[in-house]
Amino acid sequence: MKRRFNDDTGAALVELAFVTPLFLFITLGAFELGRVAHYAIEVQNAARAGASYGGVNMGNAASSSNVTQAALNDAPDLANLQATPGYGCVCETLNITSGTPTFNPSTGTMSCTDPAITACTGASSTISKSVVSYITVTTSASVTPVFSLSGLPVLGATAKLPSKYNLNGYSAMRILPN
Repeated sequence: MKRRFNDDTGAALVELAFVTPLFLFITLGAFELGRVAHYAIEVQNAARAGASYGGVNMGNAASSSNVTQAALNDAPDLANLQATPGYGCVCETLNITSGTPTFNPSTGTMSCTDPAITACTGASSTISKSVVSYITVTTSASVTPVFSLSGLPVLGATAKLPSKYNLNGYSAMRILPN
């Protein structure tokens, strides 16, 4: 019985055996990436929902438990979501002739009891000063990956994937006057 070297019977099965694990690895990686991205968006949206609730009026902003609950309600499938509301003020000086506002501080906010804020009053024919209040909400959650591939050899080194992903969100909104 003579062997034929150009016999390709079963070649497709061998190719499939080599390609299937790679295809499965890429598919599971894409699934995990999409899952973590979904939760990252939820964490950011929860911060936005809490700030949106608090920004409606000073009464809502003063109730930190309600602001926190509004953030938690926006992401019900994240059981370990933490939401922390905060408050700050800036002094807005409006140049009436040009319509250009300037802010003190120029970036961020400061305590509403800071002397620079409490002294922010008055108007003249060219400028108008007013205190603008902001609510901030910081959210965080951790997500455990569905697939754990620790010890995976990648380019001669051993890859160590995280055992959990820490996700953070932040939102700041101007509080509307009553």
